[in-house]
Amino acid sequence: MRARCSIALLLPLACLLGCSLPYTPPPLSSNWTNWQIQAGTAITSPPNTYPSFLGAIEVQGTQAEGLFTTVVAAGTTGQPLDYSGSFNPSTQDVTLATFGYGFSYTQPATPYTLVPVSVIGGCVYPPTYTGPECLAIASVPSVGTEIATLNGTYTGSLTDSASPSMSGTGTLTLTQSATPNSSGQFPLTGTITFPSSTEFGTLPISGTVNGEGITLYDPTPGVTPLVTLTASTNPAATQITVSNLAFAVTASDIVTFTGTLTLQ
Repeated sequence: MRARCSIALLLPLACLLGCSLPYTPPPLSSNWTNWQIQAGTAITSPPNTYPSFLGAIEVQGTQAEGLFTTVVAAGTTGQPLDYSGSFNPSTQDVTLATFGYGFSYTQPATPYTLVPVSVIGGCVYPPTYTGPECLAIASVPSVGTEIATLNGTYTGSLTDSASPSMSGTGTLTLTQSATPNSSGQFPLTGTITFPSSTEFGTLPISGTVNGEGITLYDPTPGVTPLVTLTASTNPAATQITVSNLAFAVTASDIVTFTGTLTLQ
């Protein structure tokens, strides 16, 4: 999906058409891409304006599909919903549909930048029906962005405010799955290297990225995770902001770090 295109995503059965472009864009690649769409004027991780939509889009030939979870309030998400639709290669228009909210937007020429979104609620079934029980609510000004793939090595300063002597350079190496899981999240695997002063060394880590939000943990089965990491990335995936990186020395002794890691 890293191409110039016009996209319309329809959560209700109503057809919201995408915009045509005044040039012939290159064809879309046939792969899944990570998306975050939310009400307001800026993308945040986690989303703090609602409704928001976190998930994935794929285009293959003239067919399009998607998998999105609706976030209706802080800590409150709906069930992941499958979307199906079509792709018009001559106009680069993508249309997806399922039940729920609706939103439409135009993909910009440069990937991973904000696009204007209009979120619409209500339902139309069949498309020509105009009964009072299916009145749409007003549009909600929103924005959306594609999130680039998190593949590579990220390095930067990690700070432990409680024990400054533990602070230092940390490294996070990640590989993102090419396909999302059943919730529209993209699995991640890799390693985390703690500052040398901690003597924690390098440990395996895995988890998911969903929109800009990243959740990782020590994947050792059958035990309480030794390492947990909560973070977010920017749309181009060139930077990871660590909001909480925890290493459990013991159940009651947990060392925590924050910091910013940059793609090398």
